[in-house]
Amino acid sequence: MHGIFRVRELLEGEAEANAAARLRPEDIAAMRSVLEAQRVSSAAADAQEVIAANRRFHFALLDRCDNEWLLRFVTQLWEALQPHRALSYRRAAAAGDPARSEAILTEHEAIIDALESGGTAHALDLMAAHRTAGRSDFHRLLGRPAD
Repeated sequence: MHGIFRVRELLEGEAEANAAARLRPEDIAAMRSVLEAQRVSSAAADAQEVIAANRRFHFALLDRCDNEWLLRFVTQLWEALQPHRALSYRRAAAAGDPARSEAILTEHEAIIDALESGGTAHALDLMAAHRTAGRSDFHRLLGRPAD
């Protein structure tokens, strides 16, 4: 799994930078709307909808990437992690530990705030940190050592 995360760091960071340069107010509004849906599904402990909302949040930005090949590869990486993502979210819900769920919502909010204020470089830094935290979640929740 280390390989997937490393390639995601490289490609997704590039796709986010490309997309952020093309971001429109309606894209930010879509991200905010999805964040609210994610809050509701998180509070209801609906892991399936939390996962779907998380993907919609990220792709509200990523879909603005104008490099078709880059977006295609990033999408494939997301799909490759989907079974692991589902398992890790379900384990977190089963453990009754909402702390990481709340942290993800807070991270998403900070990303939106940075994008809204024109702090693209800061938003990209926040997205990189968010990806790193997600990688740590996978290792912790799936019981695998960090690479």
